[in-house]
Amino acid sequence: MEFYGREEDRAKWAMHYAQVKANIRQPRRTHNVTVSGTTKQGKPYSYDYRYADLADVDKAVMEGIKEATDENGNITFSYLFDIETTNTAVGVQTLLVDASGFTVKTNKIVFQNSKAYDAQATASLISYAKRYSLSGAFGIAADDDNDIQDQKTIYEPRVLTKQELEDYKVYYNGIQANLYDLYQEAKDGIKDAQNWLKEPHTPQDAQAIHQIAQIFKKKHPGTKESDKAKKDALDKIQQSRTEEAKKDPFAEKKVEVDSDPVTDSLF
Repeated sequence: MEFYGREEDRAKWAMHYAQVKANIRQPRRTHNVTVSGTTKQGKPYSYDYRYADLADVDKAVMEGIKEATDENGNITFSYLFDIETTNTAVGVQTLLVDASGFTVKTNKIVFQNSKAYDAQATASLISYAKRYSLSGAFGIAADDDNDIQDQKTIYEPRVLTKQELEDYKVYYNGIQANLYDLYQEAKDGIKDAQNWLKEPHTPQDAQAIHQIAQIFKKKHPGTKESDKAKKDALDKIQQSRTEEAKKDPFAEKKVEVDSDPVTDSLF
């Protein structure tokens, strides 16, 4: 968590926060969702759970805020979001703001975004992150306790077909790009593409990158050996040039002469 403001206002913030939290009524979980899939062992599962959406959580918090006023009836506490989006993730922090100016920023909630090119999907993920962050900031239980079920739903990437790999799209530098072409650019020495491949990726993107890397490896199995052979050849040429440079160009024209004491005394 991060803290902003004068230290002497921290106590006011704590008091007003406690008043808001004490007046919050847990929102009703009126939305239902069914989760189904297959465990790692291949066993199918399915379960239902209920949750309160962002509007429900916001309403509960605002009702609590309205109850926390000073002697003149002025609201003393509020909140806002700090949202960050990247090519691969969405991050949200909730700022808890006191009337004195003292502010606390919660820890960042980050979710991987495999569809950053899809505005609607990204907006939905931002809303989910907001609900998650706001609920945590004020201790709201917005979902049924489904920790046990969540342990079963560990996401495993799917092995893609050749056609799927050729058509696979990723979000690169703000645009949707073909992963196969992007990998080729990285192999050709394009620095931006190489740096992108080194970034964290969603499990499915990482799987696609791995499969494409294997395809390139099969297409160019002797690349490392070929590079080594070229290097050895260049080393031999360089060594030959060095030896030639060391030879005396006038060696054949030199003749032996008798030693001259006068000349020798000069050196």
